[in-house]
Amino acid sequence: MKKSVLIMFHLAFWIFTSLLIVLVFQIILASSWVIFQSRLGPTVSDNLKGLLIILPVGACIFYSSYFSFPYFAKRFIRFVWFFAAFFTLMLLISIPGYVQQKASLKGAEMSTMQGILAITVVASPLLYFIILGFLFRIFIEWIKDIKIKTELEKDKIASQLELLKSKINPHFLFNTLNNIDVFIQDDPIMASEYLRKLSDILRFMLYESNAEKIPLTMEIEYIQKYIDLQKIRTANEKFVNIEINGNTNGKYLSPMILIHLIENAFKYATNKKIENAIAIRFDITENHLLFFCKNHIHEPKEINTENNGLGIQLLKQKLELLYKNTYKLTVKEENNWYLVNLEISFS
Repeated sequence: MKKSVLIMFHLAFWIFTSLLIVLVFQIILASSWVIFQSRLGPTVSDNLKGLLIILPVGACIFYSSYFSFPYFAKRFIRFVWFFAAFFTLMLLISIPGYVQQKASLKGAEMSTMQGILAITVVASPLLYFIILGFLFRIFIEWIKDIKIKTELEKDKIASQLELLKSKINPHFLFNTLNNIDVFIQDDPIMASEYLRKLSDILRFMLYESNAEKIPLTMEIEYIQKYIDLQKIRTANEKFVNIEINGNTNGKYLSPMILIHLIENAFKYATNKKIENAIAIRFDITENHLLFFCKNHIHEPKEINTENNGLGIQLLKQKLELLYKNTYKLTVKEENNWYLVNLEISFS
């Protein structure tokens, strides 16, 4: 907690306490005036005297409780012994006054009232500053704990996201470089074009992907370049089909989400002669992105291997960190097809 905020809390407490002291002092003096039939009621000077006496003493008691709270918090039994000693001390202080009032005043009822009033007048302010000192420290520590937990959670999320990225980038980079290597001698111009696209992709991964959210248009451009690089592994022009429906303008998405699914689709679509072996569709609405990806798999058991790129479990972790309850992911196998549906809210 910032020092300025902490000071504001303390100032607010003492302003409230000063007003409360004036109010209580008015009530006590008015009650005494009625009981003793005094000719003078509570005055402004009485209030000032009360503040000048109670505030300094109360501040000492309050901050003694405030700074000693960690000592008592270590063992709860210390609170019990402290308050037992406090009430015993209050009784010892009040009993002589009670006895004196009983001897000087006529009527048992009036003596009892005076005794109760004497104990209340002495104990209440002390108890107020002691308890509020403890409670104020508890409140401050509670706010500090919330701030620390929030910072730790942010650090945890950032670390997990960086770990997830580190699992993706080398896998994609090595595969792409191996694909381009085939073209370097046979078709240098095409290899240069692919290297330019690879450079754009690496620039995106190194710089743009560090942002919390990026324009959906940028993410789709990155995916299209990735698909172009992957298509060099086959002569089948209809191997991949991509469809984009809706307006991408003004829509933002966390980077490096969809590419994981597309990467796995290319990895497990082993039969390069099949038309539309990989089908990708973006359905964009005002508030949601509906992403669909399917790929043909020669043997369904292949998809169950543990070393499958990012893996669905890691993808779910990333979605949970970034979108929590604002996404829906369904994955299933059906007749040698691997189907993925992902719905993400833009809000």
